[in-house]
Order: sequence, then C-alpha cells, then structure tokens
Amino acid sequence: MKWNTWAALLSVAAMSAGALAGCSDAKESASQDGPPSQPPINAAGFPVVNAPITIKMMGAKGPLHAEWNDMLVFKEYEKMTNIKVEFEAVPQNGYVEKRNVKIAGGDLPDAFYRAQFTPADEVNYGSQGILIPLNDLIDNYAPNLKAIFEKYPDVKQSITAPDGNIYTLPQLNDQLAPRLSRKIWINKKWLDQLGMSVPTTTEEFYNVLKAFRDNDLNNNGKKDELPWTGDNQFDILTNIRGSWGMGTTGSIGKSFVDKGPDGKVRFFATDPKYKELLEYLNKLYKEGLIDKDVFTQEVPQFSAKLTQGVAGSFSASNVNQAGSKYMDDFVPLPALKGPYGDQLVSTVVPMTQNQGTFAITNKNKYPEATMRWVDYFYGEEGVKFLRMGIEGVTYEKLPDGDIQYKENIRANPQMSLDQAAGQFSPWPGGNIPQFVQMKYDKTGNTFPSSLESAKLLGPYIPKEIWPNFLFTKDEQDQLNSLNNDIITYVQEQQIKFVTGAVSLNNWDQYVSSIKKMGVDKLLDIYGAAYERYKKNGK
Repeated sequence: MKWNTWAALLSVAAMSAGALAGCSDAKESASQDGPPSQPPINAAGFPVVNAPITIKMMGAKGPLHAEWNDMLVFKEYEKMTNIKVEFEAVPQNGYVEKRNVKIAGGDLPDAFYRAQFTPADEVNYGSQGILIPLNDLIDNYAPNLKAIFEKYPDVKQSITAPDGNIYTLPQLNDQLAPRLSRKIWINKKWLDQLGMSVPTTTEEFYNVLKAFRDNDLNNNGKKDELPWTGDNQFDILTNIRGSWGMGTTGSIGKSFVDKGPDGKVRFFATDPKYKELLEYLNKLYKEGLIDKDVFTQEVPQFSAKLTQGVAGSFSASNVNQAGSKYMDDFVPLPALKGPYGDQLVSTVVPMTQNQGTFAITNKNKYPEATMRWVDYFYGEEGVKFLRMGIEGVTYEKLPDGDIQYKENIRANPQMSLDQAAGQFSPWPGGNIPQFVQMKYDKTGNTFPSSLESAKLLGPYIPKEIWPNFLFTKDEQDQLNSLNNDIITYVQEQQIKFVTGAVSLNNWDQYVSSIKKMGVDKLLDIYGAAYERYKKNGK
C-alpha cells in the first residue's frame, strides 16, 4: 500500500469525522470544571473538552507501525475529542532504554502509550510519584474501565499495586484462543497417511512422533521429517507440563511458581514430577523426535521450516504460522493425559494480557482529559474504532451484518494484514491500552482452527489463572537478585537435562543448588503477593 493511498484515505476520513462523532455516545449537557489550566471536561460523549488541548505521549513504536502522528485512527480521534496528541514514538528495540533515560533525567511526557512497564517498573515509578495513581481518575472519568472492573473483578486485582494504587492500564482480551499463548499443532494429513488417530496421551504422542520420524510422509525421498519443531522458546515443555500436573495457575512468565496439590505456593521446577517431565523430553530429544535446532533458531528460521512441509507438529499461537500451503494440514493437539492422569493446559494467560501499557505522569496538566481519552478504547465503540478504523475507508459492512477490512488491507499483495492495519492503527503487535473483543478481532485468533483449539482445550485450563503479581519495592529488590540466580540456573539446566549435556542422575545436586540460592525466600515473597491479590478481590 503506497503512502499516497493513505493520504487519500485521510482525506476521506476528514469528511467522515462528523458522521463518526455523531455515532458516539450523546454528549451530556453537564460538565465538570477542571483546574484553572484545563477546559471543562464533558462527562460523556464527544468532544472530551470544549477547547482544544495538546498532550504529549511517548511509546514503543512497533515494527509494523506507520508513524503514529500520521495514523488515521489518531488523526480522526483528535477531531472527535478536541485533544491533540503529540507522539514521541521510539522504535521498539531501543525504546525501554530511551524511556528510562528520560525518566531518570526528569524529561517526562504527559503520558506513556504502549509503555512496556514491567510490574517492577510500575511499583518503582509509582512509589516515587513519577507515575500518578489512577484510582480516582478511573472512578470519575473512565466509565468503560469501571464497568469492566465490576464485571471482571480479577482485572482490577491484577493491576492494583501493594499500596492499593493503580499506576498503569492494561491490554485486556476476552477471547480464550489468543490467551492460549502457544499451542501444539499436529499434522492430520500425516496421521491419516499412517492410519493413526490424533494422540490423547503423552505415550501416544511419543509413538506418533516416532512414526513421523520413520516414514517419508512428505514423499520427497529424504529423511527430513521433523516430528516436533519450534522456535528458541522451547514451547513443548510448557505445552505439556500440565500432563505432569504443573502450571496449575496458568502461565506467568518464567517464574516456575504455581499452587501445589496442598493449595500452597510452590516452586515446581524442583518437584519430582518435573524431573519426570525432563526425562520424557530427554527421551524425545535422544531419539530425534525434537528438532535439534530449537534451542537456537529464531522465528524466521522456524517459519521457513514450516513452509517447507517437513513438520509433523509444532508449537505456535496460530496454525497460519505454517503458511497458506500447509496450514490446512494441521489440527490442534488436545490436552494430553499424563502418566498420573493429569490433563491440564497451563499455557493460558489471564484476561489481563499486558499490565503496563499506559500511564500518566506527574507532568500532566490534563490528567482527567487524558483518562477520558484512553477510556474510550475499553468500550465497544472505541474497540471497534481502534481495531477496524472507519467504515468505507478501512472496513466495510457485509450483507449478513458482519464487517471486514477493505480488500487493500485484508488481501494486500505487498503487506500482511498486520502490516496493512499498522498503517492506520497501532494495534498490530499488541501491548496497548485496549479491550480486544472477538467481533472486532479479524486476525488469526479468529480462524476456525483457533476457535476449535479454544473449544478443545478450554475445559482443561486452570480454574485459577494468576496474573503477573505486583510486589512491594523491597520484595521486588529481593526478587531481582533471586530471579537472576534461580531462574537463570533453572533455564540453563533445563536445556542441559533435555539434551543430555548433564545427566538427570545429578537431580539431587540441582535441587540442592536451588535451595542454596534462596528459593524458600522467593516462595515467601510470592506467597505474600498472592495473599494481597486475593485481598484486593474482596
């Protein structure tokens, strides 16, 4: 899509401004007076303020994004709200470093958008007063977020710091398919050739992978079949750890912390069943059932293999990773039953997909207007606008009442859908303040295969899915040291145990080393955070 095409679209968008604003909530006559420097804020509808204001925001520009200041959605939203946002959009790769330098120097924007604040950042900068508490602003100026909190109390729990304040806003998603962050897809075409069924247990999966290895199922006369492959995240471990009863609270990063059978917080990477999981994976690796490159290959190399038709199974969020030629050959693997009868899908994240996507700084003269500005994207109308753009410009209605992107976006010969959408909206790549809803998600998350995976795996997700907990400053300082030692060691040994570089006969020594590193203290900290999390929900 050429830039002059987007300039033309912007012109069309300008003519449609009045129509779009007219579709929004009716403006209430009542308004609330802000501080002397702030125009009166309308309690609902558009514009947000009656006199134009300017707000400066800084954020991480995704690799698929056009310039934020030129985006159709932001330009149109400026007309609707009377709020001009001047973005300092920093390329994603160098953003965090540049953001932290600006914070350290006191050179703050009014707000951070696509902020990429970690839980540690939130508490650190919030406790210093750099990021302001958002609780009262949400109560008074964010009706969409308030409604979400009432309907989904765990969302509010997940973003509330230990001091009771909310410092950042999240990305939310009400769909299960994308929250099942990585799934195993298996080659049904190859299974049919072998006369085998989709495996339902870890033992059946092992036997299927052997059959994939031993037969020329892609009919090229070469022994090049890869029974299972993936990128360097080595997702097969997290994909099947639930078959040994681990990951009972979902996927919260690389913490290796969950809730054990006794209801207490545990570090499962020292559990005897975790050793058995590693023994199983070691067997797969030794017998050539796991791609030998998985610990080093990046996504492009992994994707290239999938498009060559050599994969029997692979781990990815969506089946379209296999490319249009082979994607229909694959079906989702069910939750495998393990040797003790465990059947759990642990690779699920909470509705709060990303916590630190948006924050308001202490330099902001218009915090009330800023909150109203961002709250729109948590309501259905704003979600539709952010994700789809403008009717007749970026999307069109279908006879059945559904909507779809215009052809130059959904089937652009020069760009992927995400690239084309990234010219008019910042949603590709995620990590922005929004509430993603299925009816306005036109990505691979809503492919029939993705919906089928959610239907298949949904009954086996944990009853309680933890978010990334927010810790006190003191707790976080201790965790920084503990995690650096313990998590790094576990990840390193994990690879060595699977590949056989270190024998699992050294298991006791491995467990002893983790205890000496302070794993009991780590569990105390997580236990305290979990108790606070439960308390926030009351």
